[in-house]
Amino acid sequence: MLPESQAQAEPPLSGDLEVLKRLMGFRLVMVTTLLLVAASIEAVSDDLAPVNPLYFVIVATYSFTVLHALALNALPYRVQVYLQTLSDLLIITALVWITGGVRAGFMLLYPLSVLTGTVLLEHGRGLDLATFATSAYAAVVWGVRVGALPPEGLSDVLFLPETRLAYSVFVTGVACATVALIGSYLTESLRAAGQQLERTAGEVAGLKELNEVIVASIHSGLLTGDARGRVTYANRFAEALLGLPFSALRGRPLAEVFADPRFDDAGLRMRATAQGLAAMAVEYRRPDGEAREFGVSVSVLGADWGYLLAVQDLTDVKRLEREVRIKERLAAVGEMAAALAHEIRNPLGSISGSAQVLMAEPGISDEQQHLLDIIRRESRRLSETLSQFLRQARPTPSRLEPLDLVPTVAEAVKLLRNAPEVLAEHDIAFEAEATSLVCRADRDQILQVFWNLVRNGLEAMPAGGRLVVGVRREGGEVVMSIRDHGHGLDADATDRRMFEPFQTGREMGTGLGLAIVYRIVREHGGDIHVESRQGEGTDVQVRLPLLPLVAVN
Repeated sequence: MLPESQAQAEPPLSGDLEVLKRLMGFRLVMVTTLLLVAASIEAVSDDLAPVNPLYFVIVATYSFTVLHALALNALPYRVQVYLQTLSDLLIITALVWITGGVRAGFMLLYPLSVLTGTVLLEHGRGLDLATFATSAYAAVVWGVRVGALPPEGLSDVLFLPETRLAYSVFVTGVACATVALIGSYLTESLRAAGQQLERTAGEVAGLKELNEVIVASIHSGLLTGDARGRVTYANRFAEALLGLPFSALRGRPLAEVFADPRFDDAGLRMRATAQGLAAMAVEYRRPDGEAREFGVSVSVLGADWGYLLAVQDLTDVKRLEREVRIKERLAAVGEMAAALAHEIRNPLGSISGSAQVLMAEPGISDEQQHLLDIIRRESRRLSETLSQFLRQARPTPSRLEPLDLVPTVAEAVKLLRNAPEVLAEHDIAFEAEATSLVCRADRDQILQVFWNLVRNGLEAMPAGGRLVVGVRREGGEVVMSIRDHGHGLDADATDRRMFEPFQTGREMGTGLGLAIVYRIVREHGGDIHVESRQGEGTDVQVRLPLLPLVAVN
Protein backbone atom coordinates (compact mmCIF):
# COMPACT_ATOMS: atom_id res chain seq x y z
CA MET A 1 0.00 0.00 0.00
CA LEU A 2 1.02 3.67 0.29
CA PRO A 3 4.12 4.58 2.33
CA GLU A 4 3.41 6.10 5.73
CA SER A 5 5.42 9.23 4.83
CA GLN A 6 3.06 9.88 1.93
CA ALA A 7 -0.03 9.32 4.01
CA GLN A 8 1.19 11.96 6.45
CA ALA A 9 2.06 14.49 3.75
CA GLU A 10 1.13 18.11 4.03
CA PRO A 11 -2.23 19.36 2.72
CA PRO A 12 -2.36 19.99 -1.02
CA LEU A 13 -1.67 23.39 -2.48
CA SER A 14 -4.39 25.31 -4.30
CA GLY A 15 -2.73 24.61 -7.69
CA ASP A 16 -2.70 20.84 -6.99
CA LEU A 17 -6.37 20.93 -6.02
CA GLU A 18 -7.18 22.63 -9.31
CA VAL A 19 -5.50 19.75 -11.18
CA LEU A 20 -7.56 17.18 -9.26
CA LYS A 21 -10.73 19.14 -9.93
CA ARG A 22 -10.00 19.17 -13.65
CA LEU A 23 -9.37 15.40 -13.52
CA MET A 24 -12.74 14.84 -11.87
CA GLY A 25 -14.41 17.06 -14.42
CA PHE A 26 -12.82 15.13 -17.28
CA ARG A 27 -13.99 11.85 -15.68
CA LEU A 28 -17.56 13.15 -15.44
CA VAL A 29 -17.54 14.20 -19.09
CA MET A 30 -16.29 10.78 -20.21
CA VAL A 31 -18.73 8.78 -18.13
CA THR A 32 -21.64 11.01 -19.09
CA THR A 33 -20.77 10.51 -22.76
CA LEU A 34 -20.61 6.76 -22.14
CA LEU A 35 -23.99 6.90 -20.43
CA LEU A 36 -25.56 8.66 -23.40
CA VAL A 37 -24.03 6.17 -25.83
CA ALA A 38 -25.26 3.21 -23.78
CA ALA A 39 -28.73 4.68 -23.51
CA SER A 40 -28.86 5.27 -27.27
CA ILE A 41 -27.76 1.74 -28.08
CA GLU A 42 -30.25 0.28 -25.62
CA ALA A 43 -33.06 2.31 -27.16
CA VAL A 44 -32.51 0.80 -30.64
CA SER A 45 -31.48 -2.74 -29.67
CA ASP A 46 -33.57 -5.67 -28.43
CA ASP A 47 -30.69 -8.09 -27.72
CA LEU A 48 -29.25 -6.47 -24.57
CA ALA A 49 -29.80 -7.86 -21.11
CA PRO A 50 -32.72 -6.47 -19.10
CA VAL A 51 -30.27 -4.67 -16.81
CA ASN A 52 -27.22 -3.46 -18.66
CA PRO A 53 -24.12 -3.95 -16.41
CA LEU A 54 -22.63 -0.84 -18.02
CA TYR A 55 -25.00 1.21 -15.91
CA PHE A 56 -23.46 -0.22 -12.75
CA VAL A 57 -20.04 0.96 -13.94
CA ILE A 58 -21.43 4.42 -14.71
CA VAL A 59 -23.10 4.66 -11.31
CA ALA A 60 -19.89 3.53 -9.64
CA THR A 61 -17.96 6.19 -11.51
CA TYR A 62 -20.34 8.92 -10.36
CA SER A 63 -20.15 7.59 -6.80
CA PHE A 64 -16.34 7.56 -6.81
CA THR A 65 -16.34 11.13 -8.16
CA VAL A 66 -18.62 12.30 -5.36
CA LEU A 67 -16.43 10.63 -2.75
CA HIS A 68 -13.32 12.18 -4.27
CA ALA A 69 -14.95 15.60 -4.20
CA LEU A 70 -15.87 15.23 -0.53
CA ALA A 71 -12.34 14.15 0.37
CA LEU A 72 -10.72 16.90 -1.70
CA ASN A 73 -9.72 19.04 1.30
CA ALA A 74 -9.55 16.24 3.85
CA LEU A 75 -6.84 13.93 2.50
CA PRO A 76 -3.23 14.61 1.50
CA TYR A 77 -2.66 15.39 -2.14
CA ARG A 78 -0.72 12.20 -3.02
CA VAL A 79 -3.31 9.98 -1.32
CA GLN A 80 -6.05 11.56 -3.38
CA VAL A 81 -4.06 11.08 -6.59
CA TYR A 82 -3.53 7.41 -5.79
CA LEU A 83 -7.18 6.86 -4.91
CA GLN A 84 -8.50 8.61 -8.00
CA THR A 85 -6.06 6.88 -10.35
CA LEU A 86 -6.63 3.43 -8.86
CA SER A 87 -10.40 3.91 -8.99
CA ASP A 88 -10.08 4.96 -12.63
CA LEU A 89 -8.08 1.81 -13.43
CA LEU A 90 -10.73 -0.35 -11.75
CA ILE A 91 -13.47 1.37 -13.76
CA ILE A 92 -11.46 0.88 -16.96
CA THR A 93 -11.05 -2.80 -16.09
CA ALA A 94 -14.81 -3.08 -15.57
CA LEU A 95 -15.42 -1.45 -18.96
CA VAL A 96 -12.97 -3.85 -20.61
CA TRP A 97 -14.71 -6.80 -18.95
CA ILE A 98 -18.18 -5.63 -20.05
CA THR A 99 -17.38 -4.48 -23.58
CA GLY A 100 -14.60 -6.87 -24.55
CA GLY A 101 -11.10 -5.65 -23.95
CA VAL A 102 -9.16 -7.61 -26.55
CA ARG A 103 -10.77 -5.86 -29.48
CA ALA A 104 -12.56 -2.84 -27.88
CA GLY A 105 -11.03 0.65 -27.68
CA PHE A 106 -11.25 0.87 -23.87
CA MET A 107 -7.86 -0.84 -23.65
CA LEU A 108 -6.32 2.51 -24.65
CA LEU A 109 -7.58 4.03 -21.40
CA TYR A 110 -5.07 2.01 -19.36
CA PRO A 111 -1.98 3.93 -20.63
CA LEU A 112 -3.86 7.23 -20.48
CA SER A 113 -4.84 6.73 -16.84
CA VAL A 114 -1.32 5.59 -15.94
CA LEU A 115 0.10 8.67 -17.71
CA THR A 116 -2.27 10.95 -15.78
CA GLY A 117 -1.27 9.47 -12.43
CA THR A 118 2.43 9.57 -13.36
CA VAL A 119 2.26 13.27 -14.19
CA LEU A 120 0.54 14.02 -10.86
CA LEU A 121 2.91 11.92 -8.73
CA GLU A 122 6.63 12.10 -8.05
CA HIS A 123 9.38 10.22 -9.91
CA GLY A 124 9.15 6.39 -9.93
CA ARG A 125 5.52 6.09 -8.79
CA GLY A 126 4.21 5.70 -12.35
CA LEU A 127 5.53 2.12 -12.48
CA ASP A 128 3.35 1.26 -9.45
CA LEU A 129 0.31 2.37 -11.41
CA ALA A 130 1.47 0.48 -14.52
CA THR A 131 1.87 -2.67 -12.42
CA PHE A 132 -1.59 -2.23 -10.90
CA ALA A 133 -3.18 -1.64 -14.33
CA THR A 134 -1.50 -4.72 -15.84
CA SER A 135 -2.44 -6.82 -12.82
CA ALA A 136 -6.07 -5.70 -12.96
CA TYR A 137 -6.33 -6.55 -16.66
CA ALA A 138 -4.61 -9.92 -16.18
CA ALA A 139 -6.88 -10.71 -13.24
CA VAL A 140 -10.11 -10.10 -15.19
CA VAL A 141 -8.80 -12.05 -18.23
CA TRP A 142 -7.73 -15.09 -16.23
CA GLY A 143 -10.84 -14.80 -14.04
CA VAL A 144 -12.99 -15.24 -17.15
CA ARG A 145 -10.69 -17.95 -18.48
CA VAL A 146 -10.95 -20.11 -15.37
CA GLY A 147 -14.67 -19.41 -14.94
CA ALA A 148 -14.40 -17.22 -11.82
CA LEU A 149 -16.12 -14.37 -13.71
CA PRO A 150 -18.91 -14.47 -16.26
CA PRO A 151 -17.55 -13.82 -19.73
CA GLU A 152 -19.71 -10.74 -20.51
CA GLY A 153 -17.80 -9.00 -23.32
CA LEU A 154 -14.73 -11.26 -22.94
CA SER A 155 -16.31 -14.42 -24.34
CA ASP A 156 -13.41 -14.73 -26.81
CA VAL A 157 -11.08 -15.34 -23.89
CA LEU A 158 -12.60 -18.78 -23.45
CA PHE A 159 -11.44 -19.83 -26.93
CA LEU A 160 -8.14 -17.99 -27.44
CA PRO A 161 -4.85 -19.79 -26.78
CA GLU A 162 -3.19 -19.03 -23.50
CA THR A 163 -0.14 -17.69 -25.34
CA ARG A 164 -2.39 -15.18 -27.05
CA LEU A 165 -3.84 -14.11 -23.72
CA ALA A 166 -0.39 -13.86 -22.16
CA TYR A 167 0.75 -11.80 -25.13
CA SER A 168 -2.22 -9.43 -24.67
CA VAL A 169 -1.37 -8.98 -20.97
CA PHE A 170 2.31 -8.50 -21.85
CA VAL A 171 1.54 -5.82 -24.46
CA THR A 172 -0.73 -4.03 -22.00
CA GLY A 173 2.01 -4.09 -19.35
CA VAL A 174 4.66 -2.88 -21.78
CA ALA A 175 2.42 -0.05 -22.98
CA CYS A 176 1.60 1.05 -19.44
CA ALA A 177 5.23 0.79 -18.27
CA THR A 178 6.50 2.67 -21.33
CA VAL A 179 3.96 5.44 -20.81
CA ALA A 180 4.85 5.55 -17.10
CA LEU A 181 8.59 5.88 -17.82
CA ILE A 182 8.13 8.50 -20.54
CA GLY A 183 5.65 10.41 -18.42
CA SER A 184 7.95 10.23 -15.41
CA TYR A 185 10.89 11.53 -17.45
CA LEU A 186 8.89 14.37 -18.97
CA THR A 187 7.37 15.25 -15.61
CA GLU A 188 10.74 15.38 -13.90
CA SER A 189 12.17 17.46 -16.75
CA LEU A 190 9.22 19.82 -16.53
CA ARG A 191 9.53 20.08 -12.76
CA ALA A 192 13.28 20.71 -13.00
CA ALA A 193 12.66 23.40 -15.60
CA GLY A 194 9.94 24.89 -13.40
CA GLN A 195 12.21 24.91 -10.37
CA GLN A 196 15.00 26.48 -12.40
CA LEU A 197 12.53 29.04 -13.69
CA GLU A 198 11.39 29.78 -10.13
CA ARG A 199 15.00 30.17 -8.96
CA THR A 200 15.75 32.43 -11.91
CA ALA A 201 12.59 34.42 -11.31
CA GLY A 202 13.55 34.73 -7.63
CA GLU A 203 17.03 35.93 -8.56
CA VAL A 204 15.60 38.42 -11.05
CA ALA A 205 13.11 39.62 -8.44
CA GLY A 206 15.92 39.93 -5.90
CA LEU A 207 18.09 41.86 -8.34
CA LYS A 208 15.16 44.07 -9.24
CA GLU A 209 14.44 44.76 -5.59
CA LEU A 210 18.14 45.43 -4.92
CA ASN A 211 18.26 47.75 -7.92
CA GLU A 212 15.18 49.62 -6.68
CA VAL A 213 16.69 49.93 -3.19
CA ILE A 214 20.00 51.21 -4.62
CA VAL A 215 18.29 53.71 -6.92
CA ALA A 216 15.97 54.87 -4.14
CA SER A 217 18.88 55.25 -1.69
CA ILE A 218 21.18 57.25 -3.97
CA HIS A 219 21.54 60.82 -2.70
CA SER A 220 21.18 62.16 -6.22
CA GLY A 221 18.02 62.75 -8.15
CA LEU A 222 17.54 60.24 -10.96
CA LEU A 223 15.09 60.93 -13.77
CA THR A 224 14.48 58.91 -16.90
CA GLY A 225 12.80 60.24 -19.99
CA ASP A 226 11.58 58.48 -23.09
CA ALA A 227 12.78 59.24 -26.61
CA ARG A 228 10.43 62.25 -26.71
CA GLY A 229 11.83 63.70 -23.49
CA ARG A 230 8.87 62.83 -21.25
CA VAL A 231 9.41 61.68 -17.65
CA THR A 232 9.09 57.92 -17.16
CA TYR A 233 10.72 57.49 -13.73
CA ALA A 234 11.88 59.55 -10.76
CA ASN A 235 13.43 58.26 -7.55
CA ARG A 236 12.49 59.58 -4.10
CA PHE A 237 15.45 61.96 -3.96
CA ALA A 238 14.43 63.50 -7.29
CA GLU A 239 10.90 63.98 -5.92
CA ALA A 240 12.35 65.74 -2.86
CA LEU A 241 14.61 67.96 -4.98
CA LEU A 242 11.88 68.97 -7.41
CA GLY A 243 9.20 69.26 -4.73
CA LEU A 244 6.81 67.15 -6.83
CA PRO A 245 5.60 63.54 -6.45
CA PHE A 246 6.21 61.08 -9.26
CA SER A 247 2.49 61.04 -10.04
CA ALA A 248 2.77 64.74 -10.94
CA LEU A 249 5.96 64.18 -12.97
CA ARG A 250 4.97 61.11 -15.00
CA GLY A 251 4.49 61.89 -18.67
CA ARG A 252 5.44 65.58 -18.40
CA PRO A 253 8.09 66.94 -20.78
CA LEU A 254 11.43 67.52 -19.07
CA ALA A 255 11.59 70.98 -20.62
CA GLU A 256 8.34 71.81 -18.82
CA VAL A 257 9.46 70.31 -15.50
CA PHE A 258 12.67 72.35 -15.40
CA ALA A 259 11.14 75.33 -17.26
CA ASP A 260 14.22 75.26 -19.48
CA PRO A 261 14.20 74.85 -23.29
CA ARG A 262 17.54 73.05 -23.14
CA PHE A 263 15.63 69.94 -22.04
CA ASP A 264 13.60 69.56 -25.23
CA ASP A 265 14.12 66.53 -27.46
CA ALA A 266 16.75 68.15 -29.67
CA GLY A 267 18.64 69.62 -26.71
CA LEU A 268 18.70 66.32 -24.82
CA ARG A 269 19.91 64.44 -27.88
CA MET A 270 22.69 66.94 -28.49
CA ARG A 271 23.86 67.01 -24.86
CA ALA A 272 23.66 63.24 -24.44
CA THR A 273 25.92 62.66 -27.46
CA ALA A 274 28.37 65.55 -26.89
CA GLN A 275 30.72 64.82 -24.00
CA GLY A 276 31.46 68.44 -23.23
CA LEU A 277 27.77 69.38 -23.02
CA ALA A 278 26.47 66.46 -20.92
CA ALA A 279 26.59 68.46 -17.65
CA MET A 280 24.85 71.79 -17.17
CA ALA A 281 23.77 74.16 -14.41
CA VAL A 282 20.04 74.73 -14.01
CA GLU A 283 18.19 77.29 -11.92
CA TYR A 284 14.98 75.71 -10.64
CA ARG A 285 12.10 77.17 -8.66
CA ARG A 286 10.16 74.69 -6.55
CA PRO A 287 6.35 74.82 -6.33
CA ASP A 288 6.68 76.45 -2.89
CA GLY A 289 8.65 79.31 -4.48
CA GLU A 290 12.09 78.28 -3.19
CA ALA A 291 14.87 78.83 -5.73
CA ARG A 292 17.46 76.07 -6.06
CA GLU A 293 20.52 75.53 -8.23
CA PHE A 294 20.95 72.09 -9.77
CA GLY A 295 23.71 70.37 -11.65
CA VAL A 296 22.21 68.05 -14.28
CA SER A 297 24.09 65.49 -16.37
CA VAL A 298 22.42 63.78 -19.33
CA SER A 299 23.23 60.36 -20.76
CA VAL A 300 21.56 58.02 -23.23
CA LEU A 301 19.84 54.90 -21.91
CA GLY A 302 19.71 53.22 -25.30
CA ALA A 303 18.77 53.71 -28.89
CA ASP A 304 15.04 53.66 -28.13
CA TRP A 305 14.90 53.82 -24.33
CA GLY A 306 15.46 57.54 -23.90
CA TYR A 307 17.60 59.50 -21.47
CA LEU A 308 18.92 59.30 -17.91
CA LEU A 309 19.27 62.53 -15.95
CA ALA A 310 21.33 62.72 -12.75
CA VAL A 311 20.33 65.77 -10.69
CA GLN A 312 22.41 67.16 -7.82
CA ASP A 313 21.51 70.07 -5.57
CA LEU A 314 24.36 72.56 -5.82
CA THR A 315 22.62 75.36 -3.92
CA ASP A 316 24.79 75.05 -0.81
CA VAL A 317 27.93 74.51 -2.88
CA LYS A 318 27.24 77.63 -4.92
CA ARG A 319 26.48 79.57 -1.75
CA LEU A 320 29.81 78.50 -0.24
CA GLU A 321 31.60 79.44 -3.44
CA ARG A 322 30.02 82.88 -3.35
CA GLU A 323 30.92 83.28 0.32
CA VAL A 324 34.52 82.38 -0.43
CA ARG A 325 34.52 84.84 -3.32
CA ILE A 326 33.06 87.58 -1.12
CA LYS A 327 35.61 86.91 1.62
CA GLU A 328 38.42 86.97 -0.91
CA ARG A 329 37.25 90.32 -2.23
CA LEU A 330 36.81 91.67 1.28
CA ALA A 331 40.32 90.51 2.07
CA ALA A 332 41.54 92.25 -1.07
CA VAL A 333 39.70 95.41 -0.01
CA GLY A 334 41.34 95.18 3.40
CA GLU A 335 44.77 94.82 1.88
CA MET A 336 44.10 97.72 -0.46
CA ALA A 337 42.81 99.83 2.43
CA ALA A 338 45.91 99.04 4.49
CA ALA A 339 48.09 100.07 1.57
CA LEU A 340 46.11 103.27 1.12
CA ALA A 341 46.36 104.03 4.83
CA HIS A 342 50.09 103.55 4.72
CA GLU A 343 50.46 105.78 1.66
CA ILE A 344 48.03 108.49 2.74
CA ARG A 345 48.32 108.75 6.50
CA ASN A 346 51.99 109.60 6.56
CA PRO A 347 51.68 112.56 4.15
CA LEU A 348 48.55 113.71 5.97
CA GLY A 349 50.39 113.72 9.26
CA SER A 350 53.23 115.71 7.72
CA ILE A 351 50.84 118.23 6.16
CA SER A 352 48.87 118.67 9.39
CA GLY A 353 52.06 119.05 11.44
CA SER A 354 53.56 121.51 9.01
CA ALA A 355 50.38 123.61 9.08
CA GLN A 356 50.42 123.73 12.86
CA VAL A 357 54.09 124.81 12.86
CA LEU A 358 53.36 127.58 10.36
CA MET A 359 50.36 128.73 12.37
CA ALA A 360 52.64 129.19 15.40
CA GLU A 361 55.06 131.40 13.47
CA PRO A 362 54.86 135.13 14.32
CA GLY A 363 53.91 137.63 11.66
CA ILE A 364 51.37 135.46 9.89
CA SER A 365 48.45 137.40 8.55
CA ASP A 366 44.88 136.52 9.37
CA GLU A 367 44.29 135.27 5.85
CA GLN A 368 47.32 132.97 6.03
CA GLN A 369 46.16 131.79 9.45
CA HIS A 370 42.78 131.01 8.00
CA LEU A 371 44.25 129.07 5.06
CA LEU A 372 46.53 127.06 7.34
CA ASP A 373 43.57 126.27 9.58
CA ILE A 374 41.67 125.01 6.54
CA ILE A 375 44.60 122.78 5.62
CA ARG A 376 44.75 121.40 9.18
CA ARG A 377 40.97 120.78 9.35
CA GLU A 378 40.76 119.11 5.96
CA SER A 379 43.77 116.92 6.72
CA ARG A 380 42.12 115.82 9.94
CA ARG A 381 38.81 115.20 8.14
CA LEU A 382 40.54 113.16 5.46
CA SER A 383 42.33 111.15 8.14
CA GLU A 384 39.06 110.45 9.94
CA THR A 385 37.42 109.46 6.66
CA LEU A 386 40.24 107.05 5.97
CA SER A 387 39.96 105.59 9.45
CA GLN A 388 36.23 105.08 8.97
CA PHE A 389 36.90 103.38 5.66
CA LEU A 390 39.34 101.02 7.36
CA ARG A 391 36.79 100.19 10.06
CA GLN A 392 34.21 99.42 7.39
CA ALA A 393 36.38 97.26 5.17
CA ARG A 394 38.62 95.46 7.63
CA PRO A 395 37.06 92.68 9.78
CA THR A 396 37.03 93.66 13.44
CA PRO A 397 36.70 91.32 16.43
CA SER A 398 33.09 90.89 17.48
CA ARG A 399 31.96 91.13 21.10
CA LEU A 400 29.21 88.53 21.05
CA GLU A 401 26.86 88.54 24.02
CA PRO A 402 23.13 87.96 24.60
CA LEU A 403 21.21 90.76 22.88
CA ASP A 404 17.46 91.29 22.98
CA LEU A 405 16.71 92.31 19.41
CA VAL A 406 13.18 93.66 20.01
CA PRO A 407 14.03 96.71 22.21
CA THR A 408 17.31 97.24 20.34
CA VAL A 409 15.59 97.54 16.97
CA ALA A 410 12.66 99.50 18.48
CA GLU A 411 15.08 102.12 19.80
CA ALA A 412 16.86 102.28 16.45
CA VAL A 413 13.51 102.83 14.69
CA LYS A 414 12.78 105.80 16.97
CA LEU A 415 16.11 107.33 15.99
CA LEU A 416 15.41 106.55 12.34
CA ARG A 417 12.13 108.51 12.38
CA ASN A 418 14.14 111.64 13.30
CA ALA A 419 17.00 110.99 10.88
CA PRO A 420 17.65 113.61 8.16
CA GLU A 421 17.18 110.95 5.46
CA VAL A 422 13.52 110.48 6.41
CA LEU A 423 11.15 112.78 4.54
CA ALA A 424 7.65 113.77 5.47
CA GLU A 425 6.40 111.41 2.74
CA HIS A 426 8.08 108.44 4.40
CA ASP A 427 6.05 106.20 6.73
CA ILE A 428 8.23 104.23 9.18
CA ALA A 429 6.49 101.27 10.87
CA PHE A 430 7.77 98.79 13.44
CA GLU A 431 6.26 95.31 13.94
CA ALA A 432 7.27 92.81 16.63
CA GLU A 433 5.57 89.48 17.29
CA ALA A 434 7.07 89.14 20.79
CA THR A 435 8.32 91.40 23.56
CA SER A 436 11.67 89.64 23.81
CA LEU A 437 13.74 87.71 21.23
CA VAL A 438 17.33 87.14 22.28
CA CYS A 439 20.26 86.27 20.07
CA ARG A 440 24.01 86.21 20.62
CA ALA A 441 25.36 89.26 18.83
CA ASP A 442 27.48 92.40 18.91
CA ARG A 443 25.11 95.32 19.47
CA ASP A 444 27.18 97.86 17.53
CA GLN A 445 27.57 95.59 14.53
CA ILE A 446 23.87 94.67 14.48
CA LEU A 447 22.99 98.37 14.53
CA GLN A 448 25.47 98.87 11.70
CA VAL A 449 23.58 96.21 9.72
CA PHE A 450 20.28 97.92 10.57
CA TRP A 451 21.39 101.39 9.44
CA ASN A 452 22.91 100.13 6.18
CA LEU A 453 19.72 98.28 5.27
CA VAL A 454 17.24 101.01 6.23
CA ARG A 455 19.24 103.63 4.31
CA ASN A 456 19.10 101.39 1.23
CA GLY A 457 15.34 101.07 1.73
CA LEU A 458 14.90 104.85 2.02
CA GLU A 459 17.04 105.45 -1.05
CA ALA A 460 14.75 103.05 -2.96
CA MET A 461 11.84 105.40 -2.15
CA PRO A 462 13.13 108.90 -3.06
CA ALA A 463 9.58 110.25 -3.42
CA GLY A 464 8.36 108.69 -0.17
CA GLY A 465 6.72 105.41 0.77
CA ARG A 466 6.24 102.91 3.55
CA LEU A 467 9.21 101.25 5.26
CA VAL A 468 8.33 98.38 7.61
CA VAL A 469 10.88 97.10 10.13
CA GLY A 470 9.94 93.84 11.82
CA VAL A 471 11.33 91.39 14.37
CA ARG A 472 9.83 87.90 14.62
CA ARG A 473 10.66 84.32 15.42
CA GLU A 474 10.77 81.52 12.84
CA GLY A 475 11.68 78.13 14.29
CA GLY A 476 15.06 78.45 15.99
CA GLU A 477 15.88 81.81 14.41
CA VAL A 478 15.10 85.43 15.11
CA VAL A 479 14.39 87.38 11.92
CA MET A 480 14.93 91.11 11.48
CA SER A 481 13.20 92.22 8.30
CA ILE A 482 13.33 95.55 6.46
CA ARG A 483 10.67 95.85 3.77
CA ASP A 484 10.31 98.87 1.51
CA HIS A 485 7.81 99.68 -1.23
CA GLY A 486 10.28 101.21 -3.61
CA HIS A 487 11.29 100.49 -7.18
CA GLY A 488 12.51 96.96 -6.38
CA LEU A 489 15.22 94.88 -8.05
CA ASP A 490 15.28 92.43 -10.93
CA ALA A 491 16.16 88.75 -10.54
CA ASP A 492 19.81 89.24 -11.43
CA ALA A 493 20.25 92.01 -8.88
CA THR A 494 18.97 89.83 -6.03
CA ASP A 495 21.65 87.23 -6.71
CA ARG A 496 24.40 86.72 -4.14
CA ARG A 497 26.62 88.98 -6.27
CA MET A 498 24.84 91.96 -4.73
CA PHE A 499 26.76 91.23 -1.51
CA GLU A 500 30.13 91.31 -3.22
CA PRO A 501 32.29 94.42 -2.74
CA PHE A 502 31.92 97.26 -5.24
CA GLN A 503 28.54 95.96 -6.51
CA THR A 504 26.31 99.04 -6.41
CA GLY A 505 23.44 100.47 -8.37
CA ARG A 506 23.96 104.07 -7.21
CA GLU A 507 26.08 106.49 -9.15
CA MET A 508 28.01 107.69 -6.10
CA GLY A 509 27.87 104.45 -4.11
CA THR A 510 30.97 102.57 -3.02
CA GLY A 511 29.41 99.09 -3.12
CA LEU A 512 30.69 98.26 0.36
CA GLY A 513 27.55 98.62 2.47
CA LEU A 514 25.88 95.30 1.64
CA ALA A 515 29.23 93.51 1.58
CA ILE A 516 29.82 94.65 5.16
CA VAL A 517 26.29 93.65 6.14
CA TYR A 518 26.80 90.21 4.68
CA ARG A 519 30.14 89.75 6.46
CA ILE A 520 28.71 90.77 9.83
CA VAL A 521 25.68 88.49 9.51
CA ARG A 522 27.80 85.50 8.49
CA GLU A 523 30.24 86.16 11.37
CA HIS A 524 27.24 85.95 13.71
CA GLY A 525 26.34 82.50 12.34
CA GLY A 526 23.29 83.84 10.52
CA ASP A 527 22.15 84.34 6.97
CA ILE A 528 20.52 87.04 4.89
CA HIS A 529 17.79 86.60 2.27
CA VAL A 530 16.55 89.14 -0.25
CA GLU A 531 13.20 88.96 -2.03
CA SER A 532 12.41 91.71 -4.49
CA ARG A 533 10.18 92.47 -7.47
CA GLN A 534 10.51 95.40 -9.77
CA GLY A 535 7.92 98.04 -9.04
CA GLU A 536 6.76 96.34 -5.82
CA GLY A 537 9.66 96.73 -3.40
CA THR A 538 12.30 94.72 -1.58
CA ASP A 539 12.19 92.57 1.57
CA VAL A 540 15.54 91.90 3.29
CA GLN A 541 15.51 89.30 6.05
CA VAL A 542 18.43 88.94 8.47
CA ARG A 543 18.27 85.58 10.26
CA LEU A 544 20.25 84.97 13.45
CA PRO A 545 20.32 81.95 15.80
CA LEU A 546 17.85 82.37 18.65
CA LEU A 547 18.88 81.99 22.29
CA PRO A 548 15.78 80.76 24.12
CA LEU A 549 15.06 81.49 27.78
CA VAL A 550 17.87 84.00 28.18
CA ALA A 551 17.29 87.05 30.36
CA VAL A 552 19.00 90.25 29.29
CA ASN A 553 19.45 93.13 31.74
